[in-house]
Amino acid sequence: MKSEIAHKIKHRKIPNDEFITPQELANRLVKLVPIDKDDIICDNAYGTGVFYRAFDNTSAIIKQYCKDDFFKWDKKQHWFITNPPYSKLDKWLGHSCKLAIKGFAYLLGLHNLTPKRIEMCEKMGFGITKIHLCKVFKWFGISAFVVWEKNKKGIIDYDRIVWR
Repeated sequence: MKSEIAHKIKHRKIPNDEFITPQELANRLVKLVPIDKDDIICDNAYGTGVFYRAFDNTSAIIKQYCKDDFFKWDKKQHWFITNPPYSKLDKWLGHSCKLAIKGFAYLLGLHNLTPKRIEMCEKMGFGITKIHLCKVFKWFGISAFVVWEKNKKGIIDYDRIVWR
């Protein structure tokens, strides 16, 4: 049964960006972000609001969410924290880099954390400072909660060479 679920996810014809994060996991992950009490934090892929509800466990006073099109969002925030739509990930990361004052933290499929995406964010001033691996039943593969911080040196070394 497990391999049948993974096969269906991997070979779907239309991207399904609706993977609801368990509330308890979101609560744990948000605690990994270095949020200060004066920070403005935003769940920029609200969905069912699990990350937004997890913000109650932080010291941040101002908590926001984006239910509509994030690409129309133009308000700078200290932190964006969510489980973004993987089918739009390159554009999502680029827009996050333009709007985040301190950083952003996203729950991604581990295979979505590529050298190309890491390099893109680094060129825009954001280094990966933390990665937390986790597994959610019915999701394909391992997930990684990745924290990018502005003007911080990344913890990952990589190259973009395709070796043969």
